[in-house]
Amino acid sequence: MINSTSVLAARSNSLQPMVRLLKKALIFSAFFYVQIPAVLAAACPPQHIDESVRVNYVYDGDTLQLEDGRKIRLIGLDTPEVFSRHKNISKDIKVKGESAKAALQQQLKRSNHRVSLAYGPQRFDRYNRTLAHVFLPNGKNLQAWLIEQGYGVAFTTPPNDTMSDCYQQQEAQAIKDKRGIWNMSRYQIKRTRQLNESSDGFHRLQAKVTRIWQAKHRVRLFLDDNVEINIYKKDLLNFNAYMLNNLQHKNIQIRGWLHIKKDQNTKQNKTRFMMTLRHPDNIKVIH
Repeated sequence: MINSTSVLAARSNSLQPMVRLLKKALIFSAFFYVQIPAVLAAACPPQHIDESVRVNYVYDGDTLQLEDGRKIRLIGLDTPEVFSRHKNISKDIKVKGESAKAALQQQLKRSNHRVSLAYGPQRFDRYNRTLAHVFLPNGKNLQAWLIEQGYGVAFTTPPNDTMSDCYQQQEAQAIKDKRGIWNMSRYQIKRTRQLNESSDGFHRLQAKVTRIWQAKHRVRLFLDDNVEINIYKKDLLNFNAYMLNNLQHKNIQIRGWLHIKKDQNTKQNKTRFMMTLRHPDNIKVIH
């Protein structure tokens, strides 16, 4: 006769390894469950990683230097300048630029200055800086975070536009919440009559297309006969030809860097402004 007490003890002993295994499984599953939403919630996660590196120095909110000396320009982001050899930077812009730089430094410090890089189709810019999306080891997209916090603008430059939609979404939220630079008058949508001789730099404008002129190497749009928009031949393939051909007398919003142009063909030496558009993200038809 088998002793019932012995049976229960045997069963208890045989179940102990299973209980321990179940506890481990529950702990692992709880950890796994917690981690997945964090990854999924990350804004603009990496589509691929090309290289893991260490940052040596931060120039400003969108430019880094690696330990090996390479200069990295963050794709899809432009933060206010902190230094320029060619022009004076207004105090309010410089303050915002320093804030972006400090925020980037703080993020890098948390990861011991280690980051991962994902290159775009165009690897270098005209200054021979390496163009890359930059991520922390946990997958956090530094561009997306800086844009969402209002430290800089989301700006699309082809052909490195694979994450532009996501960056534009982050910017839209920052604008809605008036975070960072979006609380400054300089970054609000302006009319062309508000421009003056100190209006060079990044602007968002709303105006009517008064003329369209097509040449061999570019298309020119004139806004209120005061701002000249150039779309060059190499970039025309990025745009919808039908949309461009039907812009006359339409109200549009554009965004980009304005440059002052002195019209030498008029006795009044009238001041005009020029802007180059390279991607349809930077133009929107209002009506």
